[in-house]
Amino acid sequence: MATNPGILSEWPWKRLGSFKYLVLAPWVAHGCHLAATKGWRELDLGYVAILPSMLLRALHDQAWITVSRLYNARGKRQIVDRGIEFDQVDRERNWDDQIILSAILLLLGSLYLPGGQNLPWWRTDGAVLLALLHAGPVEFLYYWFHRALHHHFLYTRYHSHHHASIVTEPITCE
Repeated sequence: MATNPGILSEWPWKRLGSFKYLVLAPWVAHGCHLAATKGWRELDLGYVAILPSMLLRALHDQAWITVSRLYNARGKRQIVDRGIEFDQVDRERNWDDQIILSAILLLLGSLYLPGGQNLPWWRTDGAVLLALLHAGPVEFLYYWFHRALHHHFLYTRYHSHHHASIVTEPITCE
């Protein structure tokens, strides 16, 4: 954790422990209810696909964590010539909280922004625009916000947790 934790430095569902996934239970029940009452033909597939896509994201993250720790355990192709310590593993065990937050935001957006079910699945002009936005302003803002996190006030409250991880892993960057 940060050396001097500030507000919002913990996830709201941290006290739930392993039961933190119950935060998503109302949306799972709502999706099942919609599928049972409307049928699959009239159902907003984008809304129902949010949770399976989040599960795939969790499996993908877990696969990369496993592969990186396998390489670390074997001792080959290491960036840092140190083994991973249990303290770092314990600090980074909440890597799936970001996935829970993403699922909540996507589900709320799907519920309160109507008309999403009429959007096409793929538009090439949207993909080009997304690539340009990511390469331009998003990277620029990420760089400067990350620099701002190195200011003493923000560093001690939020960012020192990130730099406490010495052995690089895929979840260190989240």
